[in-house]
Amino acid sequence: LNMVKKLLKSRGGTEQLRLFLTGPAGAGKTTAIKAAETFCFRFSMHCGIRWTDTTFFYTAYTGSAASAFGGRTIVKASGMWSKGISDEQRNDWRNCRILVIDEISFMKESELIQLERKMKELGDRNKIFGGFSIIFGGDFRQLTKASKKQLMYSLDSSQFFETNLTGTIILQNEHRFKNDK
Repeated sequence: LNMVKKLLKSRGGTEQLRLFLTGPAGAGKTTAIKAAETFCFRFSMHCGIRWTDTTFFYTAYTGSAASAFGGRTIVKASGMWSKGISDEQRNDWRNCRILVIDEISFMKESELIQLERKMKELGDRNKIFGGFSIIFGGDFRQLTKASKKQLMYSLDSSQFFETNLTGTIILQNEHRFKNDK
């Protein structure tokens, strides 16, 4: 695994991805994430890197979004409000290479900061988000102005979310009902 990391770094790869994937409903966010997972799975198999159910760890802020793809809520998966860390959680996170957090636009900034603290307990205490690579998925445009004040991506916030990203992908086309008259 270390040799693979060195090779990827020599080709411009970064140690930790913190990507925001956004776009309107139907733009293809879920499809893009599934394609990334397929690529990562095939890459891992080719390189002989162990793959588990939590290597590409699907979570969402809302329960309905988590259940849509068989994941868990990020609150439960991380135990972000609990004091300790269970053996099961340590095991899940030990295998995590990429964390997906869908519906990030519903998370308050204070919750994201608490999650970051918890992830440091689960991973590397000296790296942001414990050193885990993360794909944040969501669409801040779906929220009303009244609710934005409480969220992490508002003008009133400390912009913790925005300043700690390593990349952003904005999908602009709506594909979901393209052929529906």
